[in-house]
Amino acid sequence: MTEEDSTTEADADPELPEPLREHLYAVVSALVGHDGLLVALDFDGTLAAIADTPGAAAIPDATREAIEALAAEPNVEVAVVSGRELSDLRDRVGIPGLSYAGNHGFEIHTDEYVLHPEARAAEETIAKIRDRLVGDLADVEGATVEDKGVTLTVHHRLVDEPDVPAVVDAVESVVAEREDVRLTTGKDVLEIRPDVEWDKGEAVRQLEAELVPESEDWLPAYVGDDTTDEAAFAVLADHGLAVKVGDDPDTVARYRVADPEAVRAVLDWLGSYGTSFLAAEDSDFPV
Repeated sequence: MTEEDSTTEADADPELPEPLREHLYAVVSALVGHDGLLVALDFDGTLAAIADTPGAAAIPDATREAIEALAAEPNVEVAVVSGRELSDLRDRVGIPGLSYAGNHGFEIHTDEYVLHPEARAAEETIAKIRDRLVGDLADVEGATVEDKGVTLTVHHRLVDEPDVPAVVDAVESVVAEREDVRLTTGKDVLEIRPDVEWDKGEAVRQLEAELVPESEDWLPAYVGDDTTDEAAFAVLADHGLAVKVGDDPDTVARYRVADPEAVRAVLDWLGSYGTSFLAAEDSDFPV
């Protein structure tokens, strides 16, 4: 297939999002010759549109069907990686047979559930910080403290703009008092987690180690929209596909799609067409 041919093929499929259309030949080339495919997907802002409250986020039925179809393909593993608590994440995805990494990878479930030991040790600390912040932010309308067991997320999406600095100050003050937690930020959220060198990038490494057969060469791919996903993009910089959702220019991901609907289109394409390139020869693309 020539580069011109690949453009024609993409143009014939209206479901393909524009960035994938522009780089289809490169994506196909990445798939060719690999024995299998590991697809890791963020949840909020990637599979589900960003919602005003954590409880309102949901995967559209069409996206769920696309994930199910892709996961059913031979030599394909699908994992969902999120800052959400793992139990909440599994309930919202609701697809048997997938792997999960919750709480930014502190919780991982492939064949069995594993909680990072240092995260378990921090649960009491996280509970104390939760109680403190619930009191400190009680008078800030729209601010919510989400307790995820081994991490906390303070949401300020619904807080009036003039009041947001007060939320930030309250969280930063609590974190500054302790040496055993760290603060990270995302889209209208402040996240408090154990001060451990662990993130979504390490979660992807762990998923690769557990899901990819040692004797085989699989292509890993990661799709995400937020700053916390950059760690996963960085891990795949030299041997996988990193796909950013949205138009934020500050990313190390090489490829981009517009929104969760475009993610659904990518998953559809992979399941119905893209996986046919696995184990193909460079000179023998199936078209």
